[in-house]
Amino acid sequence: MARLMRTPAFREWQWDHRFDPHIAPINHYVDTLRKGAGSDSVPYVPPMYGGVKARLLSVMRDPGPKTQDASGGSGFICMENDDQTAEKICNYFAEVKIQAEDIVPWNAYPWYINRKPTPSELEVGTLPLKTIIDLLPKLCVVMLHGGEAKDVWKRLKRKYPEMSRLRELYAIETYHTSPQAFRHKDPLERERRRTQLADSFKKAGEILQSGKPSVFSTTPDLPKIHTSDGVDMGAEPRISDIPVNMIREVKHVGEAVMTYEGQKNQNISEGVRKSWENPEVREKRRQHHAVRVHRNGTLVGEFSSLYQAFKILDLPVSKHITFRIKLKQVGNLPFSYGNDIYDFEILPPI
Repeated sequence: MARLMRTPAFREWQWDHRFDPHIAPINHYVDTLRKGAGSDSVPYVPPMYGGVKARLLSVMRDPGPKTQDASGGSGFICMENDDQTAEKICNYFAEVKIQAEDIVPWNAYPWYINRKPTPSELEVGTLPLKTIIDLLPKLCVVMLHGGEAKDVWKRLKRKYPEMSRLRELYAIETYHTSPQAFRHKDPLERERRRTQLADSFKKAGEILQSGKPSVFSTTPDLPKIHTSDGVDMGAEPRISDIPVNMIREVKHVGEAVMTYEGQKNQNISEGVRKSWENPEVREKRRQHHAVRVHRNGTLVGEFSSLYQAFKILDLPVSKHITFRIKLKQVGNLPFSYGNDIYDFEILPPI
């Protein structure tokens, strides 16, 4: 049912549960963007969506007026908002039986401006988009609605080439669901666009129904993440594969407890295997070497280990041990590679 956000009870429930465990990492990041902007212009993602378990990311242009609670909107980016664009995308998803729990919505430019984003603004939108993708370990489909969404995706791949190598994502370029996307003097062209849009949703549904695994679900030795309130976040990536800020956000709504189902790698020596049975050793290994990284003065992100930072950023992994020893001595240290300078800072234990 479309336009549920105009129902007070529905809207209030979404608001009260916007920091539930599955959606908390995303909405805490929204809070970070809001704080940086000094306003509430970045809408939250409602808990009706799949959050960190989502397999489809739907990227639109920028937040519309109905996302702004200050002007009578919901405060959320949501296909249940009380506007025509949201209603159409809601109906398209329903027609191909893609459920909300499989989706996370986002915008090429996540701040409310009520106009077309400029190229420089789309460039700014790449880091938030990359951060959201990093929070979705099961993601396999990205729907790009409209020219700006396609533009920011190209910028993202150019700025973070390692993402294409490390994530198996199927990008579907299509039209926006707003009426403006179908304003054309030729009725045949209007019909062609509608058909292409509908076919894009069908393609997304086929990919999800095929059970295409994410790159993380094929990784061996996956732990499970549980919260103190009993919520099982499923077979998420290893602790070394999750950006440390994601785990930190989970702690806002419940203590994150990492439980290993047993070491599967037969190459591990018996001594190392037994050492994992020591709670103090296990806890220390899980907590050390979390780092925050800036590249040329711009924040790249937080990583749960120096090794993971080197791997994701495509830095020479062979040098990370020597660099780690120096970094532990001083707490923060630059690393030059190519034309870039990476500033590493050790974070306190989680």
